[in-house]
Amino acid sequence: MVYAWEDRVFDWRHDIDTRGVIAVSDLATGDGEADGHATAYQPVWNRNLRALIRETRKVATPRVFVDIGAGKGKACVYASRSFERVIGVEYSALLVDAAKANLQRAGTANVEFVQADARQYDCPDQLCLVFLFNPFDAQTLARFAGRNRERMKIHASLLAYANDVHREVLRACGFTCVFRDARRSISLWR
Repeated sequence: MVYAWEDRVFDWRHDIDTRGVIAVSDLATGDGEADGHATAYQPVWNRNLRALIRETRKVATPRVFVDIGAGKGKACVYASRSFERVIGVEYSALLVDAAKANLQRAGTANVEFVQADARQYDCPDQLCLVFLFNPFDAQTLARFAGRNRERMKIHASLLAYANDVHREVLRACGFTCVFRDARRSISLWR
């Protein structure tokens, strides 16, 4: 698989470690509700990020990239080449620490990580590309999308969703799909 090789080379080139899967039980924060709606950590494929950023550029030119469920920071390091400001939002202290260590090794200056629960996170008041790699279940997605829908609409922000298994939640929250690749399970919403 060429894309798996590309992902390994990306980690090697940036001196970061984003590989592997970490079970939800190993990420537990002690917040039973948040832990109960989280999904396991696994890194997004570069090819899916590339496709979503390319599709975004066809309809908008956001300068801010926000990764909800940033994990070890792979998407943020990747996006740092294409965006002026990158914000990684992650609820697990373990993953925030790993992301910050990766960021330091990568030497990327335009990225920041915030430990926060997506259910209480407000997206920036400007045009953004908000990225999710299926970080939580439909219930948490509905709370995040509902909380941020109006703000995203006002600023014409887009939401890029990889492994978009709960995409109907976005439609129910008033988002419109502007791109979808069913084979890759990626979509872009406005």
